[in-house]
Amino acid sequence: MNRQYFYIILTIFLFTSCRKDTGSSNPVLEQMCQRLFPQHADSFEFELLNDSNQMDRFILESAHKKICIKGNNNNSLAVGLNHYLKYYCHTNVSWYASDSIDMPEELPVIPQPISIRSKCDNRFFLNYCTFGYTMPYWKWSDWERLIDWMALNGITMPLAISGQETVWYKVWSKLGLNDEQIRSYFTGPAHLPWHRMSNVDYWQSPLPKSWLEQQEVLQKQILKRERDFNMTPVLPAFSGHVPKELKAIYPDAKIHEMSQWGGYDSKSFKKCIWKSRRQYMAQIIFMELILLMRLILQIGMKISWQRFLRRYMSPFIK
Repeated sequence: MNRQYFYIILTIFLFTSCRKDTGSSNPVLEQMCQRLFPQHADSFEFELLNDSNQMDRFILESAHKKICIKGNNNNSLAVGLNHYLKYYCHTNVSWYASDSIDMPEELPVIPQPISIRSKCDNRFFLNYCTFGYTMPYWKWSDWERLIDWMALNGITMPLAISGQETVWYKVWSKLGLNDEQIRSYFTGPAHLPWHRMSNVDYWQSPLPKSWLEQQEVLQKQILKRERDFNMTPVLPAFSGHVPKELKAIYPDAKIHEMSQWGGYDSKSFKKCIWKSRRQYMAQIIFMELILLMRLILQIGMKISWQRFLRRYMSPFIK
């Protein structure tokens, strides 16, 4: 099993190197301008700096009757654009797709070039709870605006946990659970963040198949766009939380029930943590890596991992 891990990790590193944008045109930034203020989209030029300095930075200047923005990557170019919008156009871009963007009729000229550098390399955004409430019902247009906002504000490491239930569905299926058991183990969409944090299972289940399929498609769109802006999405990893039905299939595994949380009924708080023998835990992680690697290779992306341990929970009960 250790050798299998080695080959999986080696393959991930070989295929997930950062993409380097080349050429004078920049479709990623140009298309964002078209989305945000199409009437002025042709008034901006974007240029990637080709020197050896890897520090995130941008340069703003007016030249050739256009606003010229230079940066070391697409993320820095977006931050430079936002600097111009805020301090020269005096406008704000919110993360809500329904909010309009007020732009002046004529774009202000930049009197003299300015150069600004980032104070830190990694800028993390979002947490597990933010993926609840209304976000489970967001469409691509909502996410597209949020990712534009993230790029404009220099986010480099966004939490990206949408659609992970599709991966877990396949893992639990491989381990012997049926469709009804798996979709009933998940909560309804609005409570999934707390399911993912091992707080509650089964609440408002079963999770619809159509929702699983839609979220998988949406997550692939999200990850691709985040990578277009040179972000490193932070994906979830296995923390031990498993369906209680696995006890019947693996009776010798050390699967423990967790304490109650938030006043939920006895069925909903029967969350289980697999403090298992090494071969079972390795089997789950191995399958998880296989499934996530398929996603990574399909999109061609650089990633980071986050293993979120139990939140608000007391130690497990035997």
